[in-house]
Amino acid sequence: MFCIGVSYKKTPAGIRQKFAFSKEEQCQFIGKLIKDNIITGGMVISTCNRSEIYFSGTGTSTEGVTKELAIYKNLDSGDIKKYCLFYGGQGAVKHLFNVTCGLDSMVLGEDEILRQVKEAYLTAVEQKYINGELNIIFQDALNCAKTGKSRTRLSSTSVSVATITANTIEKYMYENNLSGGKVMIIGITGKTGSVVAKDLLSKGIHVIGTSRKHKTDSLLYWHDKEMAEIINFEDRYLYINQVCAVVSATISPHYTLTYTEYLKYVKDGSSMLFIDLAVPYDIDRTLSGLSGIKLLDIDFFNTLSRKNANIKLSELGKAEEILAECVENTMKKIYIRSFISKIQKDRTLYNKFKKDKAFSHMVYYLKDLLNSSELKDLLGRIYNKEVNGGK
Repeated sequence: MFCIGVSYKKTPAGIRQKFAFSKEEQCQFIGKLIKDNIITGGMVISTCNRSEIYFSGTGTSTEGVTKELAIYKNLDSGDIKKYCLFYGGQGAVKHLFNVTCGLDSMVLGEDEILRQVKEAYLTAVEQKYINGELNIIFQDALNCAKTGKSRTRLSSTSVSVATITANTIEKYMYENNLSGGKVMIIGITGKTGSVVAKDLLSKGIHVIGTSRKHKTDSLLYWHDKEMAEIINFEDRYLYINQVCAVVSATISPHYTLTYTEYLKYVKDGSSMLFIDLAVPYDIDRTLSGLSGIKLLDIDFFNTLSRKNANIKLSELGKAEEILAECVENTMKKIYIRSFISKIQKDRTLYNKFKKDKAFSHMVYYLKDLLNSSELKDLLGRIYNKEVNGGK
């Protein structure tokens, strides 16, 4: 297998967008490459952080794919040479596993890339663009990611303040039997507020967001409108009794919630979680003195983020060990498959080995006994010896 692509590591967003593929373009591009006999199978993974083409073929396939990429995307050859990364053989397999497991992501161990790889793979399968070799590799990569997820804390430990905020709210609601409760987000159209909203909605938590423009943010269009509603910022106190938690993340120079105004609408003693992610503060600190109130600020979440980052780093070694083991097993499968494929093309050898059951058992025994390099070398020598008549 081979891989050509760009990612956030080497390529700025302005250049990455030139390499981006829509789902329709992915199918068109790979279909043309196969039709023109440039590759024997392939697929494209295209996200906001990377665009990568994975394919099977011959030694000349990489050159052919590169030329077609330049034509299809109207790219300058200088950009391809400067920004594209090229992988082949075990290097390409290892890169795919790193990508799928989230070890090559901007946020170490993130889950979204696993869904994106699986979706791209299924699209290619549907189009019949995946051959035997690619099927083995991608199936193993997806399984490796699931294994890493279950045996390490990489994906379950977030370093995003917004995601940690959503997790904190979910935990608060669970511990206080507030199932079905609503959360108000003041500043929902901002960078932090929008991510908190997205994470809460993905957990099935109802969100009420304030906006000074009083219009539904485009981020919320894809959600059930019954789970997300936008209100005027000026009406926030009118809805305060409907929620069990409030998140405020604005750039306002003044408080978005004050002690005096809050008590006009809510009785002292009412339980409420306040989360203030702004600097300077959005929420009047005096509110923390009220009975039933829990107030957390940005420093609390920054501390959690740093702690989680350390946990991720401590888990990285374990994740890399799992990945290396998975890559090793996949390479053995590929070498055995290649060996069998070559034998099947030679009728004499095929008939000989088909009758020799002991030989088949020996090959799979050696698979567990040798490392991938040793297995590749031995299978190569066995084949060459048979082709040369035992010499």
